Amino acid sequence: MSLTLEPMSAERFILWNEHLVASFAQDKIDAGTWPEEGALERSARENAELLPQGVATPGHDLFVALVDGDEVGFLWLFTDPIAATPETFVYDIEIVEGRRGEGLGRALLEAAEGWCADHSIATLRLHVFGHNETAISLYESSGFETTDLTMAKQIR
Repeated sequence: MSLTLEPMSAERFILWNEHLVASFAQDKIDAGTWPEEGALERSARENAELLPQGVATPGHDLFVALVDGDEVGFLWLFTDPIAATPETFVYDIEIVEGRRGEGLGRALLEAAEGWCADHSIATLRLHVFGHNETAISLYESSGFETTDLTMAKQIR
């Protein structure tokens, strides 16, 4: 099994973006940072601000992950074009539902690292929601270290 990255087409972006907006809104609701009411609209607004030109937005690289020609996941990387020391941030990394548990998440993460190496970028960063224990385990076992930690307590 060999995972490859293909630049996302403008046509594929439309479907991926719809999924991403809904998924991010739900993650924010699950994390307790956004109320359910208005979450989808807020997610859509934030995503539109980040990607005003879709796949052509400067500094953003969006990919479809393929295995044997089958679409198995997505990767969204951001490299600040004006940063003094270039580093890349993973805005989205996802394996499609039916293909999870096959080691493809690790392969996609390694592909992101390879992309960084090819572009002379020494640091890859990401955010993970605290409730996503599977992703946290993957990132820790892949050598990522906690650099920030946000915590909350509900006062009733």
